[in-house]
Amino acid sequence: MMTQKRSTIWHWFLDGKIDRANFKAAMLEAYPHPNANKWQQLIANLLLYLGVLLVGAGVIFFMAFNWDALSHLSKFAIVETLFTLFIGGFYLANHTQKKYLLPSSLPHNQHTPHFQQSQPSPNIYGWNLPNAMLLGASIMLGALLALVGQTYQTGADPWQLFAIWAVLILPFAYIAGFDLLWLLIVVLLNVSLGLYLQSFASVFSFLLEDIQQIAIFGLVNLAIHLLFILAKSFQWRGQLRFNCLMVEATSLLASISAFTWLIVWVIFDFSYDYNSSEHIAYYALLYLAILTSLFVWYRYRSPSLYPLTLVLTSISTAIVSLLSRELLDSHDPIGGFFLIAMVVIGLTSGSLYWLKQLQKEFAQTATLNSEEAAHE
Repeated sequence: MMTQKRSTIWHWFLDGKIDRANFKAAMLEAYPHPNANKWQQLIANLLLYLGVLLVGAGVIFFMAFNWDALSHLSKFAIVETLFTLFIGGFYLANHTQKKYLLPSSLPHNQHTPHFQQSQPSPNIYGWNLPNAMLLGASIMLGALLALVGQTYQTGADPWQLFAIWAVLILPFAYIAGFDLLWLLIVVLLNVSLGLYLQSFASVFSFLLEDIQQIAIFGLVNLAIHLLFILAKSFQWRGQLRFNCLMVEATSLLASISAFTWLIVWVIFDFSYDYNSSEHIAYYALLYLAILTSLFVWYRYRSPSLYPLTLVLTSISTAIVSLLSRELLDSHDPIGGFFLIAMVVIGLTSGSLYWLKQLQKEFAQTATLNSEEAAHE
């Protein structure tokens, strides 16, 4: 948003709508320099979340190192006490924060609209003390599940631990609407899926090959990305709780990385024998369909540079892989390496130039939208 504002002001300056003497003031208005309070808040948040993560990691390593020296009661008492402290800290911090952000002392009279009284403030989501407490509670909950499994030897598979952990902290992530908690759930789901496919490799070996498992990872992360996109697009009560750009970017990166790995596998595993490579072509079509859909969506429907950059990188990787297979099998490998290097330089330069032009186009569109909104 700040980059978009600065780009809009720059275009206004080029069009002569802002004087040279007022240009610096306009830029500072769109992107002000951080003051001492902002720096203190940033350092405080970094120390707070680093401290929570270190406390969680310290407890887990302490339990592992002193496993034989501690009794079962001591182990459970340590983990459950910390879990209770984190939950209590969340309640107190959340109550204090709402007291200042949403003061209940204001009278609910007829002059105050009902939707303004019931709508939560966006400041209660994000990097704050209550969400840090929920993050610590989520880590302790995972440690508690692992402790139960190791102490009583429940016989549960490793994938079940991560899956149950992800399900149990879903309410925490929804309450907090916080990127790190949602990102933790995404990581747990991916780890659980990987361990599940690995645990039942002998059962699913006749159904799922390695290339099919890669496709499943790509589709699952793409579904997570689309879920967050749709959840924050509709007007509903929990819209702000799914406004997590970090999760959207990470899930899309994981999805496109999986599909890129898929197409590279297809390229090097492809055989010109139709009978042996018929099923390989379906994965190539899946890759083309997914990448084309993402390109069209983020180019025309919801313009964004980051997804387009990932798509271009994936396509460039596929092109280089295809050339590598054909050229490195030739009788002149040195010439093949030279040609591949030239192609990499050309693809990189062309992609950067096109993205730069696209950035200017998006800035012009934002300028027009700002002018239309101002006239309205």
